[in-house]
Amino acid sequence: MKAYCVIVAYQPDVARLRVMVDVLKNHGVNVVVVDNSESPVELHLGVDAEVICLNRNVGIAAAQNIGIRRALDSGCEAVVFFDQDSSISAKLLTTLLAKLAGGEKRVVAPVFFDEKGGFEYPAILISRWGWRKKVYPSTSNKPVSVDIVISSGSGVSRAALETVGFMDETLFIDYVDTEWCLRAKSLGVPVEVLPEAKMLHSIGDASINLIIVRVPVHSAFRRYYRVRNSFFLLRMPHVPKLLALREIIYAFIHQAVIMLFVSGRGKYLHYFLRALNDGVRGKRGKMK
Repeated sequence: MKAYCVIVAYQPDVARLRVMVDVLKNHGVNVVVVDNSESPVELHLGVDAEVICLNRNVGIAAAQNIGIRRALDSGCEAVVFFDQDSSISAKLLTTLLAKLAGGEKRVVAPVFFDEKGGFEYPAILISRWGWRKKVYPSTSNKPVSVDIVISSGSGVSRAALETVGFMDETLFIDYVDTEWCLRAKSLGVPVEVLPEAKMLHSIGDASINLIIVRVPVHSAFRRYYRVRNSFFLLRMPHVPKLLALREIIYAFIHQAVIMLFVSGRGKYLHYFLRALNDGVRGKRGKMK
């Protein structure tokens, strides 16, 4: 089975990235690293890893699409996505690729555990009305059908990519995986979490634990896209309206929590107001 692993990097920890590439190459897959860094980064990943240096930040969706096109043009049968800070094992890749063999339209993902806190990230189920439900697949003994998974660690068959299409580059960063997964489900492509596949991952720079809710903390720049793009979900026909409204409301709640507990409130407020303005006006792409 010809598989490609697409890694999107931005000012990465080169030593850590090299470890991940070595694991992937030892498994016999093709590796494409798309470097979104504005200034060149000497990655030195070896001759077996292809590095595409963009010398500018085009956003995660556009970078993923560059990797996807490279994989499809090379005749791949499956693509597995990783972030630069993911911690993986050969068993993880074996499990994902085994499920993707056969050519069916399919998306598979591992169970994610927070690298710092050790807790399990839930996968998401969406009811027909748009009600969002958290599920914890690690307790299951069989694949769990879900609606939304994060892109890092997820594997996609060629047939699924050809049916669903590329990532939405106008979102730039946030909700890229959410939108794509919901588009896949609307087109009849199943999304499953494999309990036997496990991966360490970290979302956000840190998190604020309020017992009833855990709020990931991103930079003010990233919060701009999180808030702005939540408004775009409301305009997408394959995204349930109730889900989109929930994301808008939670964008306000998370923003309030972050501004209470994190320094740099002025910067956060500035980008929040810009996000509201651009979200209502429908301004997409990279913030200028």
